[in-house]
Amino acid sequence: MKKYVFIILAIALQTHIMSPLLAGDSPESGTETFLVDAKCSKCHTIKRIFIHARTEEEWHSIIQKMMDKVPEWIKQEEAKQIFHEIVTHWQERVRNMIAERKDYDDNRLLFIDRCTMCHTVNRILKNNKSPDEWKETVERMRLEAGEEYITKEDASRIATFLSERSEMLTEDAGSALFVAKCLVCHPPGEKILLERHNRKEWEDIVRDRQQYARNSTQKIIIGNEEAELIVELLTKTQGIDTDKGVP
Repeated sequence: MKKYVFIILAIALQTHIMSPLLAGDSPESGTETFLVDAKCSKCHTIKRIFIHARTEEEWHSIIQKMMDKVPEWIKQEEAKQIFHEIVTHWQERVRNMIAERKDYDDNRLLFIDRCTMCHTVNRILKNNKSPDEWKETVERMRLEAGEEYITKEDASRIATFLSERSEMLTEDAGSALFVAKCLVCHPPGEKILLERHNRKEWEDIVRDRQQYARNSTQKIIIGNEEAELIVELLTKTQGIDTDKGVP
């Protein structure tokens, strides 16, 4: 009798321990992990993958291209699972992304919120385009992302921000230095672009980075005149008194 009681207790204990573990693998548990996240986020943001509306045939083609690039990274069976996860959870992922979007009065912050979902700040801001080219680029991104994520008003404000910033950087002597001396160490660039400071604060920050570069690496040396030009640029584009609609 004692033997049977012991067996029953052992089974009950095993069930008590294993049930939560098994529940964690269930989609309903809220802790399910996806292969698409593990495999595809190495090269793309997950939001960039899911924001685009594509047909099943297009998804098959895209996944195949990714497999062809690095055959050892995505196996055939994994490709099937990734495809299934994308087409099954696409609408849910898009709803979540739309729910996360925020409205900003500052065009700079609006740009960061909408555009860095798919691209790094550095990649975008290094482009030197005319106002019409920026408008065309942003409109193309709006159509790909969808009206629910990037509205026409958003697109207009983002294009204005990028156009005005491009014009300002083209005319400013510190812009090339900023790209070569600052963005090279601060990819993808959001951290710098998010900040606003007065001239004294920018001077302190640039001086600190100047000293750090001098002590840490010989590849990037920021001279005093270069530092002054960078401070001028940052004060003009991201100073405390900078108009919110201007970069």
